[in-house]
Amino acid sequence: MNKKYPPEFYEEQVHSLTNLPTLPAIATEILQIVRQDKFSAFQLCPLIEKDPPLAMKVLKMANSSYYGFRDKVESLGRAIVIIGMKELSQLVMGFSVIKAFGTSNKDTLRWKKFWEHSSACGHVAELLNIQLSTSIPSSCYTLGLLHDVGKLTLHKIDPKNFYEALEIAHLEGCDLLEAEKNIIGVTHAQVGKWITKKWQLPEAIIYAAGYHHHPNDVQDEKYRVSTALIQLSDIITNLRLFNFGTEFLKTVPLEVEGWSIINETFPSISGMDFEYFVMKLEEELETIHGLASMLEN
Repeated sequence: MNKKYPPEFYEEQVHSLTNLPTLPAIATEILQIVRQDKFSAFQLCPLIEKDPPLAMKVLKMANSSYYGFRDKVESLGRAIVIIGMKELSQLVMGFSVIKAFGTSNKDTLRWKKFWEHSSACGHVAELLNIQLSTSIPSSCYTLGLLHDVGKLTLHKIDPKNFYEALEIAHLEGCDLLEAEKNIIGVTHAQVGKWITKKWQLPEAIIYAAGYHHHPNDVQDEKYRVSTALIQLSDIITNLRLFNFGTEFLKTVPLEVEGWSIINETFPSISGMDFEYFVMKLEEELETIHGLASMLEN
């Protein structure tokens, strides 16, 4: 058994950014721009062009079937128009965070599966936002993409214990949160909240990272709904698409906090069965399966 530290140790690690990357400069600049009352493509485009791999990801996203354009999108300016300014700014922040956590230990953790799961979760969140007419203003894709950033952070801080927690969850088929509590003393959700707060990311991202397993703990209704949506997306992704090797769901859980929140908030779907709803999404989920592999670190 590896040494177990108190939760305060990990929180201090996050707050001091010991052994952790800082928020990339490009993401910091974007945050400053989008916090203005008005901002334009003329401000974002030069920033994105500074990072060719990032620019390629943006173009790839604009050309995905999600946006439904038949003609190939070749200019970054047009890609920005297609994706939308607000959503693009959050996508770029998400991609920048991924880059900051460059996953060098690919032999230890299946990071490709991690990113496939995260990306699929983002796409499912976008799909649910449309299907359920929740009209969440934040980029649902980015919320899904970054919901498990706490796992990356835990691995950076204490890789031995985090890997042991993963192994126990895998071998025993138990909940990863419980394995993390028992082995490490904190969960990836707690750490996800700390790191996103430290980086001063948008509140919707902070709540998604910190409360996606327990959206009922979110008091602000606006963020409770978006966090509930991420919980549903995470469950659906584990059931039907990509699994990082920790959440072995074979059937839809009987009780899901996020589904209860959505039902209570939107009377038009009140009483709808979550399992039936998931079955109705099968065709769209097949498309998402192809899209998710697009995002590779």
